Amino acid sequence: MTGWLLYKKSDSIRNKGYIDMHVAAGNRIGIKILLIFVEDISFGIDKNTWFLSYQGKKIRTPDFAIMRMNYPLLTKQLELIGITVFNNSMVAEICNDKARTYQYVAQADIPMVPTRFVRNEFMSEQVKQIALPTIIKSVSGHGGSQVFLFQSENSEKEKQEYVEKLLSDHVVFQPFVEGKNQDLRVYVIGKEIIAAVLRTAKEGFKSNFSLGGQVDSYSLSKSEIETVKKIIALFEFHFVGIDFILGEDGELIFNEIEDVVGSRMLYQCTDIDVVSLYLEYIWNYLH
Repeated sequence: MTGWLLYKKSDSIRNKGYIDMHVAAGNRIGIKILLIFVEDISFGIDKNTWFLSYQGKKIRTPDFAIMRMNYPLLTKQLELIGITVFNNSMVAEICNDKARTYQYVAQADIPMVPTRFVRNEFMSEQVKQIALPTIIKSVSGHGGSQVFLFQSENSEKEKQEYVEKLLSDHVVFQPFVEGKNQDLRVYVIGKEIIAAVLRTAKEGFKSNFSLGGQVDSYSLSKSEIETVKKIIALFEFHFVGIDFILGEDGELIFNEIEDVVGSRMLYQCTDIDVVSLYLEYIWNYLH
């Protein structure tokens, strides 16, 4: 069995160790993992049907592909030519857009922050109407990027600078949640909860590990598990991270879903080999 592991070239450099783990774990169970650079893929329509080439040539298609970047259009193209993609295009299309994620997950009737969806061309006008403090997020930002806290103490110049940084994308407005500056990532493979990791901001309001937040393993309560399962039931997940903000009383408030979920903090604070678990899941899924 052969699987593609799709990365941008720049991301593959800083994730070399993670890529090597996929290759080694695949070898142990009879899966050949091939690193494929997304920049070298050409795809579209030719002779009235879908086509895909790699480095300017036809390429033998794999049994499956693991997508490690936000590119729903490519995910869909791979599916259309018969390749099973992990995660699938439905997950990629919804979960890489915060507004679409909130809109879709709202049917689960779980605690969520009140959210306003704002088209980028309307943001400059609508930002004048917000109550402060308010968080404004790009719908496609990841890792804490493109997230800004608008407060009364910000100067008009600062607010305008924030707006200009966000104008390239649609955004969501959310009231700032007073809490513990903590959030929780729940790792899910298929329908199974694998682990949960609590992240605490060292400073400011962003608790992302990549921005220097502290991480610790976390045991979910029965009610928290039920909340997570309500979200899982809405999707056909393969491997994702479901993120929650912790409110003032420690309650879980849904935040977002990471389609291209990272695993560094899971390896740091648990002994779970999530790459091996994921490839074993893929093997069983395809057999």
